[in-house]
Amino acid sequence: MDCMKYKIRFNVSNVVITLAILAFLSDISNSITSVTVPLLALNLGASLNFVGTMVALSSLTRLLFVQPVGILCDKKDKRIFLIIGYICFLINFLFLIFATIPFHILLGRIFQGIGGAMFYTAAISLILEHAKEKRGLAVGIYATFMGFGFSIGPVIGGFIAEKVSYNMSYLLSTIIALISIAIVIFGVKGTKNKNDINLDSRNKQGLPYKLMLKNNELLIACLGAFFISEAIGADTSFFPVFGRGINLQEGTIGMILGIRAFLSTIVRIPIGKATERINSRKLMTLALGLASLGLFLIPQFRIIWLFPMFLGLEGIGYGIFLTSANTYIGEVTREDNRGSAVGLYNTFSGMGGVVNMAILGYVASSFGVDNTFRFTSIMCLLGLIIINILSIRTHSRARKF
Repeated sequence: MDCMKYKIRFNVSNVVITLAILAFLSDISNSITSVTVPLLALNLGASLNFVGTMVALSSLTRLLFVQPVGILCDKKDKRIFLIIGYICFLINFLFLIFATIPFHILLGRIFQGIGGAMFYTAAISLILEHAKEKRGLAVGIYATFMGFGFSIGPVIGGFIAEKVSYNMSYLLSTIIALISIAIVIFGVKGTKNKNDINLDSRNKQGLPYKLMLKNNELLIACLGAFFISEAIGADTSFFPVFGRGINLQEGTIGMILGIRAFLSTIVRIPIGKATERINSRKLMTLALGLASLGLFLIPQFRIIWLFPMFLGLEGIGYGIFLTSANTYIGEVTREDNRGSAVGLYNTFSGMGGVVNMAILGYVASSFGVDNTFRFTSIMCLLGLIIINILSIRTHSRARKF
């Protein structure tokens, strides 16, 4: 009944709302750990370089899985990948609970990377499949629920870690993941039907994976994802370390990250609607510009109340990009290769996490945590320039033809 009310209000299918709720639970369970995982690693004897490497390996794992998962999503029941994704999240949380050395955390983050590849690729593929002409609004709703989860999670995680213990916050994440698995099993219908049996033959008419990189419109979104992935990595992985260095408590750090996520969240439905009138490429450019500005400002001051504003600029940029880029993928691809396209987009995002976060770990160790934000700002600005050059070249070729 409640889902029907939302269906009438938002004019999207129940599947979209259910997936949005699952995304909310996924992000809240994972972001509960975001405040404390870097600090837990440091407490167990890890170096700053290890923190960056840990995030990079998680992204590398996700990178290795997203494209195969995307291809399989065009052929198999997507619900399978939602369930496997949550199981991987569970394994990550258990590693955190029982960690005694930094290597245990590293293993957990690898499973988190696998889970992210499974869950988010399958979820966005299902969203684009069911939303049809309402894909901009549907992606906005989905991304908004994700954002609310990511807004609440750091606040809850930081508060529990400060007042009770790190392990209690990880236990809460475990319980949320178990609830989510039950929702998938009993609340999401299988996506395989008689019409899907011949999907392999239809895929032969679609755009082959090897030729996707020649699709400049798709490449624009993929390159943007590569550069902006570093922005959220810098915030979630290195702001806790930065905050600790200026004597902020875990609860305060969690609150600041929560405000950043909340600001990122509230723009997503409006941006989803805006994609019906504003070119998604322009929105992606705006997103990278805002992220670059916010990241540059973070290390310039030591005034606590300014940090939510600066992280908020990056968060708003990320919210705009997440919504407009996923909508854009739906606009420039066909249904028979959309899962593969989502996988390619996530592959570039994962590549950004691997390369950029490994570099950030080196920058933090060699030049200080402050310079990780300055470096990331420059990378986002570089991404803005590159996708605009590619966009201009794409338009020029289109006019010639």
